[in-house]
Amino acid sequence: MCALWAAMAMFAAVVTLAQAQAAVTVAKRTSTAQEQFICTLPGSSDRLIGIYRAPDGPQRCRVDYTRDGKTRSLWSAGHDYSYCVRKALEIVGLLEQVRFKCSPQTREAPGSAPIG
Repeated sequence: MCALWAAMAMFAAVVTLAQAQAAVTVAKRTSTAQEQFICTLPGSSDRLIGIYRAPDGPQRCRVDYTRDGKTRSLWSAGHDYSYCVRKALEIVGLLEQVRFKCSPQTREAPGSAPIG
């Protein structure tokens, strides 16, 4: 009987861990970049460069690159948001050198009021 309870507890732990990992993966994919560049070139798929800030620390960030629907996290920083901005701009510069046209988009932080 103890073995049955142990097996059930182990199964519950595995299911809980899998659900938590799936939730993190979905959150990462569905989160919206605070700053994003959309780069286009006729005859080629769009490229997206997103800068994400962590909700628990305004200086924590990551830079994601999306091409053909596949996203890769290229860089992250724990204490230097400007590092992520510099790295994103490097990618934009490289794409523009091969004739992509890149345009920035910024998402307002929740609760922020427009200036003016």
